[in-house]
Amino acid sequence: MIPWEQLTGRRPFNCPQCGGELAADDVNVAQDAALCRACGYQGAFLNALLVPGLSDHDLTHPPKRVQLTRGFGDTLVITCFPARGTLAFLIPFTLFWSGISIWGLIVRPLLAPEPMEWRQILFALPFLLGTLLLLANIAFLIAGRTVLTVSKNQLELYMGAFNIGRRKILARSPEMTVTLAKSNYQVNKVRQPEIVVTSQGRTLRFGAMGIPNDVLPYVAAVLRRTLAGG
Repeated sequence: MIPWEQLTGRRPFNCPQCGGELAADDVNVAQDAALCRACGYQGAFLNALLVPGLSDHDLTHPPKRVQLTRGFGDTLVITCFPARGTLAFLIPFTLFWSGISIWGLIVRPLLAPEPMEWRQILFALPFLLGTLLLLANIAFLIAGRTVLTVSKNQLELYMGAFNIGRRKILARSPEMTVTLAKSNYQVNKVRQPEIVVTSQGRTLRFGAMGIPNDVLPYVAAVLRRTLAGG
């Protein structure tokens, strides 16, 4: 039989949140569920990733693309900027892709003696929709951000650009937990990590698409230390 450590790459039965050892009776591998009696964590075990510990020095020295600031009413604001390395490829590709769209939907109909047939319009529409998605992605990479505002009573999430985006609020509670888990979002068929915050039966998942993978553990550790007292 292949050892547990070789199958999972981790020590058997450790809490994904605090790293403490879990009793065998508190882990259900079949249902991917675990209970930590030390920190109160209840959630996934196999699909959860360990949130690293955070020292005072680490807290005051955030990685690149992360800013920590104190806001009104002693709130903690965590601002995460996306990695912009793909812009060197994305901008030229969008220019090429949008050129096809503009030619197919605007220029070509103006030059043609007869109006376009519906088949030609249907052929060009995916290129136009693709252009809009690419432009939205470029706008987020240039001006977008993920902002987490931790106040006394709640955690507020904002993700967008130019004040356009989504906002979600999760009320704080004593049993609040913060973990890292594998999301359903995939890159090259690899499931990307995300932050999972649970409070009073409600769950907030984010970060798989808006926060770079190399800074996700730091953000999760700051949230765990602030929200869950880790």
